This record gives sequence, C-alpha cells and structure tokens, in this order.
Amino acid sequence: MSNQPAGQIPHAPDVAERQTADDGFSAGWGCQYLPSERYIVDCHTHCFGTKDRYEIFRMLDGFFSRAIAFRLGRMVALDGSPENLESFAAVANFDPRFRFWLRGNDDKPDLDFIKRGIDAGGVGLKILNIRMIRLAGDPKAWLSKPWQEIFAFLESRNLPVLWHVTQRQSAAPYMGGNKNSYWAEGWQNGAKFTNEDLLQVFLENVKRFRGIPFIGAHQLHIGWDRLGALFTDHPNLNTDTSCGCVVRPTDQMPEPDRCRLSEFFRQWHDRMLFGTDICLEPGCIDEYLLQHLVNHIRFVHQLRLPDTVLQEVMHANATRLLNLDPLSDMRRGALRP
Repeated sequence: MSNQPAGQIPHAPDVAERQTADDGFSAGWGCQYLPSERYIVDCHTHCFGTKDRYEIFRMLDGFFSRAIAFRLGRMVALDGSPENLESFAAVANFDPRFRFWLRGNDDKPDLDFIKRGIDAGGVGLKILNIRMIRLAGDPKAWLSKPWQEIFAFLESRNLPVLWHVTQRQSAAPYMGGNKNSYWAEGWQNGAKFTNEDLLQVFLENVKRFRGIPFIGAHQLHIGWDRLGALFTDHPNLNTDTSCGCVVRPTDQMPEPDRCRLSEFFRQWHDRMLFGTDICLEPGCIDEYLLQHLVNHIRFVHQLRLPDTVLQEVMHANATRLLNLDPLSDMRRGALRP
C-alpha cells in the first residue's frame, strides 16, 4: 500500500513511467491521469422478479450494455433460493458477469440447501436481519444449533458470509433511505431489541468462526471510528460500500471528510469491498438504476486512492474473499471510458 498522504492526488503508475521510458521522450504526456480500476466487481446486488433464466440473462445483458462503460465486470446477486437455484446456476455457468449468493432466513436454517447451492456455484451465504426486525423475532436465533452447524460448514470450506446486520434509525434522503426503515414496523410488532443487540450477536459469530470472511453490509450502519476499532479486533471482518458510500451527480465531498475517508480506505485496504445494493428487476433496467451504480463509483473515485488500493477495493478483495476467477480488463479497444 502507498504511504502517500490522503490529501495528495495520486497519479496513474504510467505517468511516472513516462518520465524515464524512451529516454523521457513522452515525459509529461497525460500528466493529469489518475489511477483507474481495471474492472469492478459489485459484491452486493439483487436480482428479483423472475425465476426464468432467459429473462435473468436479458436483464443482465441490458444492464451491462450500459454499465460496462463504467467498467463493471461482474455482479454478485444476493438472492439464490431453492426456487431459483437452477436458473441462477445456469446463468452463472454461462455468463461470467453473473455470480450469486445463497440467501438464508433466520427462521429457516437449511444446511442441505446451502450444500446444494454451493455445489451449484453459490459463492457463499447472504443473511439478513430485516425479517427479524420487522416481525420482532429473536436476535439470538443465529446462535442456535442449526445455524451454528451452517456456519461450521461454511468455515470448513472457507466460504464468506455477507450479513445485513443492523438498520439505521433516522431518514437518509441523500441516499434514498426512509425514516426508521424496518424498525417502525418492528416496534409495532413489539420489538424490544436494539441495533446494538443485533450487532453483538453478529460479532459473537465473527469471533466463533474465524475461518469465515464476514462482510458487514452497509458499513454495519456505524461510524468509521467504530468500524475501524472492530476491524482491529476482528481480522475476519470486512465491509462493503453499499448505500452509505455514495456521492450524487455534481456533488463533491467536503475536503475534511474526503481526506478522512481516503485515509480509512488506505489503512483498511484489504477489508473494503465495492458494493451497491442495486436491484435488477423486469422493466426496471433504466438510467435510474445506472446512476445508482455510478453514485457508488463516484464516491470511490473522489477518495483519490493509490492504484494498488483502488484495484483492491474495486475488484481484488471481492475476487479473493468470494473465491472468484479473475476477469480481463473491461476497457474496450481504444474507447476512452
């Protein structure tokens, strides 16, 4: 990792190379070039609304026809279920742009399905506390024997878990979040537990299963200082950039925030995975969806990360933790994107 201060603007490695290559003939050419990712792996997406493999492919192809201009190379959908497993596996086997997580519900631990799903090509397990919050469930369900057996199996295969653990209380109109999402419904149903309760159950599993790379979705809805402290305590804990890490069109991060976040990503360069939470649905492959992706890309670009860190965040960390095969560079010939 580069020791370059967060406030400095890094340049692409080829800028320095031209200072001496060919006896410096092209020194200074493209002096403004910044590091650019070879491709992007979005580790946190959704694919809803159909179980038909051909319709899934058409949605995928329609989205990537636009998103490849921003170097998106692969999306990993969170929604592998017994109902769509055959279709997801068929698309993933045919198209390297698509991979999928297996989705588990707190009230239905199913080790047999997890094993079948992994054999069919699932990269790991995605679990959510959303149903638990909404229906005032039991946060300690994840410590039950059936779930502990599932985690033990995943650990034995060094497979990752992407976990939507907590949910912020407040509105977040900048990124489209409603006030007290899921909690308002949960309180009506008698929920007495808190985000801290949910977080502690999650961390207990992180401690018990050190061989599982846990990815806390949406930065666990906690601030960067506490997230950094958790990274220090838990070497198998990671996070993705989904939801919180966005910059809208024409916006620029305030410089103090940009420098602080840039330093955080540089320090924890091997724990940060690019994710967006985009949702592919029939009839919804449009400019709005594309801008959802671009807002997350813009956030990372404004951090001005060194080339090595940028490659890790945008694709290498996901490729390593999700055991994916590397992709080729997404640049298309001499086209400028």
